[in-house]
This record gives sequence, structure tokens and C-alpha cells, in this order.
Amino acid sequence: MGRQSTLQHPRRYAPLQEGPISYRVSGLEAEYDGGVMRIFATLQLGKGEGVVNEVWQVGSSVVNGVPAKHAFAPENLAASGTLDLIRGESSAGGGVDSTLKKKNIHGVLNAVSWGILLPIGAIIARYLKTFKSADPAWFYLHVSCQIIGYGVGVAGWATGLNLGSKSKGIVYSTHRNIGITLFSLGTLQLFALLLRPKKDHKYRLYWNIYHHAVGYTVIILGIVNVFEGLQILSPENKWKEAYIIVIAILGGIALLLEAVTWIVRKSDKSSKLYDASNGVSG
Repeated sequence: MGRQSTLQHPRRYAPLQEGPISYRVSGLEAEYDGGVMRIFATLQLGKGEGVVNEVWQVGSSVVNGVPAKHAFAPENLAASGTLDLIRGESSAGGGVDSTLKKKNIHGVLNAVSWGILLPIGAIIARYLKTFKSADPAWFYLHVSCQIIGYGVGVAGWATGLNLGSKSKGIVYSTHRNIGITLFSLGTLQLFALLLRPKKDHKYRLYWNIYHHAVGYTVIILGIVNVFEGLQILSPENKWKEAYIIVIAILGGIALLLEAVTWIVRKSDKSSKLYDASNGVSG
């Protein structure tokens, strides 16, 4: 016993040929008035066939009576529904509303985790450890923020995988690849925390370089991917503006703390030099 598979590629494209459908249609008419297209028809259904599926589409033009190819955006591919001829009810898009809800959940989870919590955790680690009074509280704050951010990010990543599996033919390569990279690097950081050498260990310097490089890479990619997701989802401008404001505030706080910590370090350095010179003089 064996298996045989055949892979075929279309050599040319041609308009679909008219053919019979599962029920008879007569009296087909259409009118266009005030920017609204109305279609009238008489459908002859069999016994118990009160519900029919419907698909609609909008193309860019019509050439010689043949509609041109329509777009393949998500809203185009989701242009379907059902029509209950007995009750006079219709449902548009089938699962479009639930899919949009999942997309919104996916976006919020990832924006909060990769796009906000992880940058906050990095700010805590970089600047609070300068103040001796914040040790070791800054470390536990940093770790807590990063672990929570990673957990929320994994939930957002999982919703993205679920959306991708149910959206055949719709692939956002850049957004997906960055998401996979973020998950991989974030997981690597989590395991690296378990292998963190002590401060006086000879490999601690190399671990710090790795940890900082991967951490800042995750932050940059996370922010970039949030904007990628906003572009795909195309929500109201207020959501994009709100995220820009949040990032601007975090950036402003980072700049302010950069200046403050520089002053603190310079002051500590001057104090040490002063104490050393006094010790020599004494």
C-alpha cells in the first residue's frame, strides 16, 4: 500500500461560468438608488429549506459585464451570512463579531504585556537599583513585573495562534514572525533568570550583557509589534493615540530618571574621591 499526492498550480484565471445552484431563482432584478443597491428575486425552495446561505462581495470595477477581482482583506473574506426566509431574519458574517472580540482581546493582552509591563520592568531595573535604599526591593519589583508581563503575553500569544488557525488564507507574516520571536526570547529570559550567577561569579558580566541585550530587544520588538497589530486591527484613532501617549510618558520618565541617576552616580563618585583624598591627607 502506498500514497500518492499531486500538487497543481493554476496556469490561468478565467471568469466563473454560470451554472445551476441548489434551488431555482426567478424574477431576478436589481435597482440602484441613492447609493443603495437592492436585489429582488423569487427563490423556490424544497420542503423544510427555509434558511439559505448568502455571500456578497464588492469589486473594484466591471469589465464587459464581468466583475473584476475583489480584495482579500479580512472584511472581504468574512462577507457571508444566513437568511431565514420564513422568519424574515438575517445574520451577517456568521462568526465575525466573535472573531473581532478575540482580536480585541489579543490586542489588549499583548499591548499591556509586551508593550507596557515589560518596559516598566526594565525602567525599574535600570534606574531604581542606583538608589541603595531601593535594594533589594527593586529586584523583586523588576522580576514581578516581568513575570506578570510574560504571563499576560503568553495568553495574548495563545489567542493569536487560535486566531491564526481559524483564519485560513489570512497571514500577517511580519506580525506573526515578530510575535514568535518575542515569545521565544521572553521564554529564554525566564529560564535565564534561573541560571543567574551570583554577583561575584566570573560569568556574571557575560550574563549581564546577554540579559540586557535580549531584554532591550524584546522591548523594542514588543512596541513595534503593538503598532503592527494596531495597523492590522484598524481601530479608532483614539486607541493608537492612547498607546502613543503611554509610550511617550514612559519615555519621559526614563529620560528624567536617566538624568537623576547620572547626578546621583556623579555625586557618589565625587564623595568617594573626597573621602579617599582626606584619608591620604590624614
